[in-house]
Amino acid sequence: MGNFFYWDDATREIVNEMRLIIYGAGMMGNALYRCLSEAPYNKDIIGFIVNQKDGNPSNINYIPVMDLEEGKVYKDCLILVALHEKNIGPALEELEKKGFTNLLPITFDSDAWAHIRGNWIRSMHKDPRVIYQDQVVEKECRIYVAHSDRDKQLKEVLPLRSFEQPIQVGAALAQKRIFKICDDMGDNISEKNRKYCELTALYWMWKHDTSRYVGLCHYRRRFGIDAGQIDRLMGAGADFIVTTPIVNFLGVKKQYALDHDLFDWETVEEIISLKCPEYESAMFKVGNGTFYYGYNMFITRKEELDRYCKWLFPILEECEKRIGKKQDPYQDRYIGFLAERLLTVYIEKDPDLKVAVAEKHYLEK
Repeated sequence: MGNFFYWDDATREIVNEMRLIIYGAGMMGNALYRCLSEAPYNKDIIGFIVNQKDGNPSNINYIPVMDLEEGKVYKDCLILVALHEKNIGPALEELEKKGFTNLLPITFDSDAWAHIRGNWIRSMHKDPRVIYQDQVVEKECRIYVAHSDRDKQLKEVLPLRSFEQPIQVGAALAQKRIFKICDDMGDNISEKNRKYCELTALYWMWKHDTSRYVGLCHYRRRFGIDAGQIDRLMGAGADFIVTTPIVNFLGVKKQYALDHDLFDWETVEEIISLKCPEYESAMFKVGNGTFYYGYNMFITRKEELDRYCKWLFPILEECEKRIGKKQDPYQDRYIGFLAERLLTVYIEKDPDLKVAVAEKHYLEK
């Protein structure tokens, strides 16, 4: 899937559709065909429909031009109605009378057409003299999207934004490379991915990325925030951008004991009391509280990332030594589960740290 800089409901509908029909064979229809048949869309346009064939070509680049009766065989396809604004209303009425119901109007002045052609221009006609609104922050912000070679096929396609960078986790254990950046390049802990989950990407980011703002999310859990909002939140004094907290009404520690192994939690408590006793009260407060910031998803400044990782990874390494391997593959991911809660412990300990909460978008499989 190509990069999409402009993303809205119309773009999503087009990207997710396998077969596309364009209604209109004039200037708008031809322009829409040109953009959608090339990068970043690379869509297969299977036909053009017109009200009547007189005065229209029989084909456009060998794609048939049909009248409404001929086009009825495609009435269940997504029909992109590409006309001037003044002609859209009557055309939609006529199409609906003929049984076409999956209609998406694309007029010359619409946001949908601006987004479609904007994505095409930025993909096909790169000009170093042109600066787009998101690119100022883009060079300063990098959010890594963790993928593995075992990712499931998703119902929804959510293309990468300009500041998002896919990273393959567990690459040292994988049979194939799926992305340019992998967590086994340079200083890494890629071989620990079965236990550490997305934290092997976090370790790689810590050791290799130099962006001003750095973040981590997953291929199925993405931040609902754009580059400008990240810049404004950080500029307003946020130290961490996280997602809506997970609520455990039983208490975080009690819920962890039900879902995982109480021994793991108590091991972390003991390690903190020995290695960094100044965090004991924060650990107690989070464990007996009702929420934590989950998923190991956050955005922060590079210097704060360095401080957090220097604190986190020695604790996790000691946990790994003491707890070892679990027979259940799911429960053997305990390092990742513990780290989810430890982010909140780290934040709780320092009363000067400010947290901004952003939306999370979950992609269904």
